[in-house]
Formats: sequence, C-alpha cells, structure tokens
Amino acid sequence: MKTTGIVILVLGILSTLGAIIGAMGGADTTLSGLAFVVLGAFLISRANKKKEEEAAKSEWENNSNA
Repeated sequence: MKTTGIVILVLGILSTLGAIIGAMGGADTTLSGLAFVVLGAFLISRANKKKEEEAAKSEWENNSNA
C-alpha cells in the first residue's frame, strides 16, 4: 500500500505541476492532480499507521506472555 501511495503521490505532483505550468502559458487547466496528491499521502499515512499498530500489537502480545 505504501508503494502504491508513493507512485500515486508522484503522479499527482507531476500532474499538478503540469497544470500550473500550463496555466502560465494561458491554457485552461484544472488542478485535479491535487486529488491524487491527497490520495497518495493518505495511503502512505495509512500504511505507516498500520505498521505502528502491528508493532504495538506484537509488543503487547510479548508483554502479556511474560
């Protein structure tokens, strides 16, 4: 999930930069790439949080068995 988040985040950033550069040239563009930036950041955050939860769970299980 983290790898997917990184890929989507990079694509969103590139899309947003392309829209900004296109807007400077007078083209009619949208900043829909920001949605991919947000989605990618969410996926990375969720993957990190899930990893922390699993570590806390395993630590709790190890302490309860002692």
